[in-house]
Amino acid sequence: MNSGWTFEHPWFLLGLAVLCALAWMRLRAVPVATRTSSLGAAAGMPVTLRLRLRNLPEWLRIAGLALLIVAMARPQIVDTEVLSGEGVDIMIALDMSGSMNAIDMSQDDIAALQANGQEPDNRFEAARKILKDFVRHRKSDRVGLVVFGNEAYLRFPPTLDYVRLLNALDGLILDDGRRTQENQSNCMNNCTINGSGTAIGDALNRAFMRLDQAKSRSRMLILITDGKQEGGAMDPLTVPKYVASLPEKDRVKVFTFQVGSGKETRLPAYDPLRGKPMTDRFGRLVYQRPDRPFPTDPQLLGKIADLTGGKFYDSYDAEKFGKDFQDLEKTTFQVKVRTQRRELFMPWLLLGLALIGVELVLRRTWLRTFPA
Repeated sequence: MNSGWTFEHPWFLLGLAVLCALAWMRLRAVPVATRTSSLGAAAGMPVTLRLRLRNLPEWLRIAGLALLIVAMARPQIVDTEVLSGEGVDIMIALDMSGSMNAIDMSQDDIAALQANGQEPDNRFEAARKILKDFVRHRKSDRVGLVVFGNEAYLRFPPTLDYVRLLNALDGLILDDGRRTQENQSNCMNNCTINGSGTAIGDALNRAFMRLDQAKSRSRMLILITDGKQEGGAMDPLTVPKYVASLPEKDRVKVFTFQVGSGKETRLPAYDPLRGKPMTDRFGRLVYQRPDRPFPTDPQLLGKIADLTGGKFYDSYDAEKFGKDFQDLEKTTFQVKVRTQRRELFMPWLLLGLALIGVELVLRRTWLRTFPA
């Protein structure tokens, strides 16, 4: 919960400027002279505390009036709370094609990380970390997961059981491209799904079908991919065009993320004899340029977002992807809600009246002046 100051009638604060001007004129005014036969008798008199505080009543009056002006402006404390969009059904379609093994980092940046004993995150690991953080911040949104490679399937239906969903994310194994000799469709690393294709259309269809069954008023789909449509049975624009034809209240917004750019793309190098990743003499992974560029289709992802009323993010590296996902959360899921206004009028009023009261008492007693 956050708190901030505000004023119900802020124009009253203009009175402070007028008060400052009057106070300046008042304190600069020449006091009224009193005729005496000689000043010699007063020359040697000590400077008493009463003499030092002779202007105190004036300052008390000014301060009291200032507090009364602030009181008339009605100061308030507004308590606000940042809440996630409640009751939203969210389906995440996560690309697990082989190209998600790539990292988008220069060789110098890779070397700097490895010098500190770290390895760079590939596209998939960067996406998984961000998605896990996204799930942890949900409170009352149901989140589901579809994964896709050369086909698509539902990994987890929309749920409020975030612990099980996080475990499902942890259990995903990306296809590293190695195959058994008996069957070229079987991954040697027991991958979750065959990554030899990018079935965007199938993924959108499976995710949308789950959302279409949801009863919540707000539904959305997050598509994360690094490639263009390759394989799959359904055209990637079939679902977006259908969504665009629906009444506005029934539409599902699709937010698309193009991860990776191809400019600084590298893959882990594999030793063909040992069938495992190559390492240097220090035990660090070796990365190399891919044999062929990975095709991307930002125009397609932009059109999917436009047709459904969502937004397209061109997340060209892991850092940009993180910032883009924060933007999605900030603009879509977080809303500042005013919860309470606390009036501060009375304390300012009472303190202002108290200062003026003290000023009047001092003028008529201890600091009384002649002529009055």
